[in-house]
Amino acid sequence: MMKQVLVGKVSPPTLASGDPRGGYVTTWDGKAKLGLGPGGVKYNVKVGDPCLGWPHTEYLEPGVALIGFEEGSTSGPYTASGTGIAFVKLSCLGNKVTMINGDAKGAKGVVTGKGGMGGTSMHLQVWFPYDTLDKICTGDKVKVVSEGVGLEISGWEGRIFNLAPSLFEALNSTLTKDILGLPVTKIIPIKAMGYGVGQGSGETGTWCIQSNPPSLVDEIGISDLCFGDIVALTDALIDYGKGYYKGAVTIGVITTGGSDQAGQGPGVMAIATSLKGKIKPRLDKNANIAKLLKLEA
Repeated sequence: MMKQVLVGKVSPPTLASGDPRGGYVTTWDGKAKLGLGPGGVKYNVKVGDPCLGWPHTEYLEPGVALIGFEEGSTSGPYTASGTGIAFVKLSCLGNKVTMINGDAKGAKGVVTGKGGMGGTSMHLQVWFPYDTLDKICTGDKVKVVSEGVGLEISGWEGRIFNLAPSLFEALNSTLTKDILGLPVTKIIPIKAMGYGVGQGSGETGTWCIQSNPPSLVDEIGISDLCFGDIVALTDALIDYGKGYYKGAVTIGVITTGGSDQAGQGPGVMAIATSLKGKIKPRLDKNANIAKLLKLEA
């Protein structure tokens, strides 16, 4: 498995609509709101925190958001350069990160997710210690040690991606005959999935769990969902696209927060998928990458 260096920079905050004229989005019940949350450095939102209930936000991203070194804050998956796309696709959860210039030079972090929605650039999400955050500034350069692309499990019919080998080991997976067992906090039915269907490969982007109308949150049991939670999607495949496949199972991580737009909500970034259902999720309330990576509270 190849190990290499990727270089990016800290993204400025962006608005989810991607509209420079105003940045407002329309909610499912016909109201206007600012869609703040993607990009930037968050002092008070981190992986492990609740992903719902943050006022005025859309696709809120915890921690520090990074973009490719040559990209702008509004570069999307169809306009980003090859280096910008590679920066996101070749990074994996659990990869080590180092600030390489600015006041925070030398600070160490960990990749915890991928995001960027609604006209914004593709983002890599990184956890840094709290006492480092006020030293980090938009545009600071960051080095990611990429490892995990090409990870495979011998004897298993499915795909693993977006995972550093160290984080995969921390999952304490099991392989019984040809069934891979993985821990999850929730099991989400396909009927709850919304925006993101059909779009892009599993190495970038997310698929939304619908969080509106508010009654749906209680119906599918996601009121306590947190950034970094590992969840199972049933009859859902995130692979070379995203869609409904009877019997398929996808395991993913919650990387972006809720939304008040119709059909949208917390974003799931895939880490394992099997078209033939060769995954058995096991419920574990501690199945959150903040706990698995032992990140400070």
